[in-house]
Amino acid sequence: MKRIYNSIYTTVILLLFLLLPVVSMAEDLSSGIIKGRVINNTLDGKGVRGIEIILYEFVDGKESEIGRTKTDPAGSFSFQGISVDKKIVYYSTTKYKEVEYFSQPIGFEDKKTLTLDLIVYETTGQDTDIYAKMHHIFLEIKGDSLWIKELMIVENRGDMVYVGHNMLEPGKKETLRISLPKEAANIKYIDGLMPYYVVKTEQGFSDTIDIKPGMKKILFSYTVDYRGPGYQFKKGIPLKTDNIDFFFPDKGIKVKSNQLEFKGTLGDSAGRFSRLSGKNFPKGSQIVIEFHGLPWMKNLFKWVIIGLVIVLIGAGFAFSFIKRGQYQDEGEGQASRPNKINLSGQKQAVLQAIAELDDLSESGGVDSEEYRMKRAELLKKAKEITKQLKLSF
Repeated sequence: MKRIYNSIYTTVILLLFLLLPVVSMAEDLSSGIIKGRVINNTLDGKGVRGIEIILYEFVDGKESEIGRTKTDPAGSFSFQGISVDKKIVYYSTTKYKEVEYFSQPIGFEDKKTLTLDLIVYETTGQDTDIYAKMHHIFLEIKGDSLWIKELMIVENRGDMVYVGHNMLEPGKKETLRISLPKEAANIKYIDGLMPYYVVKTEQGFSDTIDIKPGMKKILFSYTVDYRGPGYQFKKGIPLKTDNIDFFFPDKGIKVKSNQLEFKGTLGDSAGRFSRLSGKNFPKGSQIVIEFHGLPWMKNLFKWVIIGLVIVLIGAGFAFSFIKRGQYQDEGEGQASRPNKINLSGQKQAVLQAIAELDDLSESGGVDSEEYRMKRAELLKKAKEITKQLKLSF
């Protein structure tokens, strides 16, 4: 019996020994501490008291809030009992003077304590310290349209957040106004611009996201329709701008601008671009760039075809009525056959013109209003021809 008790005792001790690392590991996973301080850089690093801090975790592609607290009189905050699992990334947020701030994302490695400081600023409605450090404009020719991409490096050189002063919509103040050519279409906000915060204007669009001290990148693109071998590109300058560079394909296109100077070419045989450049542009100024030698014959050919079809269709109707009168004396059977052939040819020409017009619209080669009017006119002709065809049977 004593031997049995000794065996049971030994087994229990062994099981406890095996379980101890598991228990210890579980305790270690929730032993992390995340602390930090909210620092007001406008006020020389003074701590901000009494504002709410929210802590988030990001793991396995999912984000979730795991805690809230408020800063103490010194602006400090702390979260206890945080998992130190290396797969988890943490970050914190706060809101000060209606501006939202985010800490850098960070994860536990070998340390048990993480520091997530938050830098905040006072706000201003004056854009005195807002500049465009760099403004690059890239031009490409695609089909019958110019494809333009603009890259701006916007810099807040002050120690306050610029929140704008012109209210465009409830809760949305304009911080950056972008002007576009009146022919601009297919506008895409690629980087630094979120559609929800963008408000369209008659001249282009406006961004309503606050501009914090430091630099931010803004990238967007659009297409421009042109007719003929020449085009004048006008661009308003929204901010005091240190440098503007304009890049265009080195394919025999002649480009002229009184505000920008030719600075040579870049690239290799696979793709060469010429560069125009200028410095120190005041806010509200404008650059004008003239293009000559643009490829436009394809565009012109389509418009000629569409125009000729409309003219000939009208003449075709008159021709069919004249022929109908001539054939009436010779008998209905003789008149109907050439009339059917004539009408069928007209209908085919109209359908082809509609297809060409649709293709022109998709490539940005015609503005929406003119496209709508021309298509409606062609559809009307097609219905008239179809009606005439039915009567001829």
